[in-house]
Amino acid sequence: MISKSVINAALARSPDQNVTLAAFHVAFTLYFALSSSTEVCSLLTLSYMKTKRALAPLAKFMVLIVAVPWTIAQLVAFTSLGDWAYGSLFGASDAVVAQAKTTTFLLSLSAPVLITRSICFGIILMHRRTMFITYATLVRLASLGVSLVVLPKSLSGAMVGAAALVLCMIFETIVALVFARSLYRKMPEGTEAGSETPPGLAAQWRFSWPLMMNVSAEMGVMMTISIFLGMTANPDLALAAYSIVYGLVSLLMSPMRNLLQTAQTLVKVISDRRPIFIFTLHLIGFFGLVGFILFHTSLEKYVLVDAMGLKPELRSYCLPALKLAFLMSAAWAYSALFRGLLAGARDTTMLAVSGMTRIAVAAIIVSTTLYFVSANAVIIGLAGWMAGYAVEAALLAIQLKRMDRKNMGARLPRLNDH
Repeated sequence: MISKSVINAALARSPDQNVTLAAFHVAFTLYFALSSSTEVCSLLTLSYMKTKRALAPLAKFMVLIVAVPWTIAQLVAFTSLGDWAYGSLFGASDAVVAQAKTTTFLLSLSAPVLITRSICFGIILMHRRTMFITYATLVRLASLGVSLVVLPKSLSGAMVGAAALVLCMIFETIVALVFARSLYRKMPEGTEAGSETPPGLAAQWRFSWPLMMNVSAEMGVMMTISIFLGMTANPDLALAAYSIVYGLVSLLMSPMRNLLQTAQTLVKVISDRRPIFIFTLHLIGFFGLVGFILFHTSLEKYVLVDAMGLKPELRSYCLPALKLAFLMSAAWAYSALFRGLLAGARDTTMLAVSGMTRIAVAAIIVSTTLYFVSANAVIIGLAGWMAGYAVEAALLAIQLKRMDRKNMGARLPRLNDH
């Protein structure tokens, strides 16, 4: 999440910040909406990689689920499909479309990196050596800073952001791979008596498809909102502003995102939930307060002008939405927490329903931009984003209570069961 905002700040220094930011935003949104299935790879690793023997079937399945969206991304980058997607669907200008198509190709180079990183992070999380992820992240940020300084000498516009993002992910993955290999060597071979049989394709698919639907909803919501923003009177400005708002809000609330893996990793029995719920309340209070202070005081000028480099027009369009950013903390936190609890219990079917509901709620709310054309479209977009998370959290809470009633008196299924 830091990477997205750092890249936005760098691209905002380009001669035409609205075009550059809009091009990176629509390319980033479409590509990661297509490839968001990779997010499930670390959850697959956490749930099923109990032995070295499980690596091969897991990796094959991950390559399979990434191959189709990667192929679509190439069509977007090199055929008229990209002109339709960015020009007609998103409503972007010709200048934005041209940059977005090339940017899509550069982003698609991250596909093998995403798979490798997910497996490595899954192994690290499984062994609860999360400091290794911190080290990898620090290397990522350092390499990102260097890339954003060096790449403008050979690339321009949104392509700088895409190339920098892919390069920093490569360096992050290299570091994660070094740490994960040492942990992988200590794992059992899987040929011992009583070892868990590696999951087949069907078992992985049954576990994964609801999660894939759910994680796709994150970028699906972003894409849906962006499509409606593209129908406004000034689509390049609206898309550029939403890119800034999305990046900053995601950065502020990113600790809540990790509640999914935290709950999946640490909650083994019902009694384990209490400390996680308390921890969640602390996160909501702290980061909600930070979000309020940043954009309701003079600090907003430091963030938007000095750090992000926004010109007056873009700054004034972003600020009203950012003043509401603190409200996201609760909706995002409980949505991620309940997803993690259900994933840990291998009860994932409702995640598909809640993910699609999140997109539908966002679409209904943001569609009002077509009627209130004089309103600040980014505020409506943020409202749709928050409402989607809130409704999802409510649906998952209901499902969690149903599961508890069904299993009353029994412990939660452990991650190493079955």
